[in-house]
Amino acid sequence: MLIIHADDLGMSNSENRASIEGLEMGPVNSASIMVPCPWFPEIASYAKTHQHVDFGLHLTLNSEWKNYKWGPVSAKDSVATLVNSQGYFFDNVPEVVQKGDPDHVEIELRNQVLKAKKEGIDITHLDAHMGAAMGSVDFLAAYIKVGREFNLPVLLDDAIPAMADTKIQEMLGPKDIVMDRTMSANPTNFANGMDVFYTSILNELEPGLNCLLIHLAYDDVEMRAITVDHPDWGAAWRQADFDFFNSKEAKKLVEDNNIVLVTWKMLRDKIVRAD
Repeated sequence: MLIIHADDLGMSNSENRASIEGLEMGPVNSASIMVPCPWFPEIASYAKTHQHVDFGLHLTLNSEWKNYKWGPVSAKDSVATLVNSQGYFFDNVPEVVQKGDPDHVEIELRNQVLKAKKEGIDITHLDAHMGAAMGSVDFLAAYIKVGREFNLPVLLDDAIPAMADTKIQEMLGPKDIVMDRTMSANPTNFANGMDVFYTSILNELEPGLNCLLIHLAYDDVEMRAITVDHPDWGAAWRQADFDFFNSKEAKKLVEDNNIVLVTWKMLRDKIVRAD
């Protein structure tokens, strides 16, 4: 089983347009939205009128680009340890983990969910932008707690270092969704060709519950400006993801390998919210 999941919706108009096209054309079948980002209203409007599409939230605690920034949806004084002197989230995950108060993390994650619900999004799951909300045992506990509060599955994987902690293991129950494998491209894969990497993933997919994380956007002026000096996960990278997953070859690989595509909405309704 496989979820082909597009991250970072709401980050830009380019990301929104490319991701919508990917979701409408297939085989991409799930996506998650960054609530604090400038283009959140556009994708929230689409999600509200397309309730059948599998939209989760890409819970966001950092702001990584050089000249393009965002901050919390909460009042800044209520999450003061999560913002820098300019009022934005910190650039990198280690700084978030070092300086962030887990109580502030919980407040901000909850408010991102509440804001999305207020916009009419049928939230199917929660995951974590760049893994920041999973960056420590206490962060991960807050992330799981917020998911439970809204009766939503959260993306979990035993490869997350904090998962092994006793506190987390004692929190987990039969309705928690733990992936057998969560996969995504790295800079070496990009250098060698995304088509090579994704073809290998689809041809060699192992049994179990798998989630493939991708990033769809156009290599246009907007995305090149946002990702300036950041070729990894940059505009060309996202265009390469888009090109592969909107190709006939991608669809054929899914069919030829008899890959069963599942969505977070299915997991939410059949496991997390099952009686």
